[in-house]
Amino acid sequence: MNELTVLMHLLSKKINKSQIGATKQEILKNLNVKDKNKSIYFQTMINNLSNYLEPLGLQVRFNPLNSYWYISFDPETTEIISANPFEGNPRLAATLYCTMICCFNSTGEATIQKIKELRKKKGVLEDIKELDKMGFVNLEKSLNKVSLTPLIGYLLDLEKLFVKIALKLKN
Repeated sequence: MNELTVLMHLLSKKINKSQIGATKQEILKNLNVKDKNKSIYFQTMINNLSNYLEPLGLQVRFNPLNSYWYISFDPETTEIISANPFEGNPRLAATLYCTMICCFNSTGEATIQKIKELRKKKGVLEDIKELDKMGFVNLEKSLNKVSLTPLIGYLLDLEKLFVKIALKLKN
């Protein structure tokens, strides 16, 4: 196998229902890279693979929630091909958004009470249970806490989301 084949395999492997891809360390280990210029080598390999995949409508992306690199469809292509997981159910999207805000404001976990206060709607617990079934959040019923899964980082461009939020706050 050549390096691109190994890289494709690592970046497209599914670990569980909410994780795909590999970390930089896993990639370097599997490619047996140990020299002092391994970061430059890694970046070159990622760029080369990304350029190779671009005509196919694929791109190499990074999920900041779990530090995994993965292969995905180009966002423009994805909008055409895939359906919105919350289509016809905007309350789930709103609850997930409020959960994200609460989790990012604290140490990565949010209480159901904080989400309820921010969302200001009834039925938040049912929404959270449904989001848990879909794999977007982990619900710890005994502790009354909710945490995000890496799945969100694969489906949303978090960098663009944060930039848009910052620009709205600035105005």
